[in-house]
Amino acid sequence: MGCLLAASFLVSACASVPMAGPAADADGKRFDPPPPGQSALYLYRTSVLGSEAVFSLADNQQPIGSLANRTWIRADVVPGRHVITCSVPSYAPLTQPLAEAATVDLAPGEIRFLEVDVWPGLPLNPRCVAGEVTADKGRAAVTDGNRAMAAN
Repeated sequence: MGCLLAASFLVSACASVPMAGPAADADGKRFDPPPPGQSALYLYRTSVLGSEAVFSLADNQQPIGSLANRTWIRADVVPGRHVITCSVPSYAPLTQPLAEAATVDLAPGEIRFLEVDVWPGLPLNPRCVAGEVTADKGRAAVTDGNRAMAAN
């Protein structure tokens, strides 16, 4: 009985985000080249740490969408410098500004992958970080995850 109670608590503690449909999920997992004159950026999250928190992402101050555990987003963007920021709800009395998670310089036609993760920070005050990963690692994580709905 105790195990069942603990398991139900853990499941209820996981965050959720609006999800894209199965067709959009399958389309993104083909890793098609971006449209002419653009670049593609995949952002994904696989860490169980901080799974109760939703990460809200922005690219050059424009919302991209939100990630929960085992979700991903593809953003087709103009080439150039992209400053990715993220925010996580804080339950501590201190608030924090958006965290600059990563900066990526994208060339036309390029596809890159960023893994978004949580850094515990102060108690009840998590922060998100992002790091670029190899195409093989990024494709594997996206293939194992589910596509979250991107902000438009």
